[in-house]
Amino acid sequence: MSASPLPATRVGDREREQVAAVVTDAVAEGLVGLDEVDARVGAVWSARTEEDLAAVTADLPPAWLRARGERLRAQAQRDALRRAARAGLYGHVASYVSVMLLLVAIWLVVGFAAGAWYPWPVWPALGWGIGVLSHVRAAYLTPVDGRSWRVPGACHVR
Repeated sequence: MSASPLPATRVGDREREQVAAVVTDAVAEGLVGLDEVDARVGAVWSARTEEDLAAVTADLPPAWLRARGERLRAQAQRDALRRAARAGLYGHVASYVSVMLLLVAIWLVVGFAAGAWYPWPVWPALGWGIGVLSHVRAAYLTPVDGRSWRVPGACHVR
């Protein structure tokens, strides 16, 4: 009695889209020629099993596939950090503005009552403002590729 082979695992559109992205990146890197793109993408969208999809990318260099995966994971991590920074930004700015308004109101009351007009609220505004600006930078101004602009013209080694 022979054992029947296990049925092939079927794939969905999500898996097809992922492999189509691999093919697109391979074309951009010059690993796949423009004359092959239509055939490979057609094979991706007509694939029914994991084996069909694996056949499309079987001849791509494993080192390139690993490096691509690492780049995608790093990008996903940067995106997650940026989303987290954006989620907390509103509360940070709202608390900063409300406290600074309170400090300015206290300064005005003391100024009118005692005649002391030294602009002391500027110091907490500057100190806390640096933190708020850093939060804005992390949420919206960090370069998409993760590079830093701290040293203009610096060589960035990956």
